[in-house]
Amino acid sequence: MNKAKIFEKLYSYLYSVGTYDKAKVASFVGKTIDATAYKKITGDDYVDQTEAVN
Repeated sequence: MNKAKIFEKLYSYLYSVGTYDKAKVASFVGKTIDATAYKKITGDDYVDQTEAVN
């Protein structure tokens, strides 16, 4: 099992028990997981937040 899969499993567990929310999981996209893993974990497509809305 590679590191990306380990992180995906960890984040999936933490999301399922309520420790992480979608925003927290999204913060790991591009660092330790990819958008496909985000969708597997949350069920939603990942949308890159490029700039904050004022």
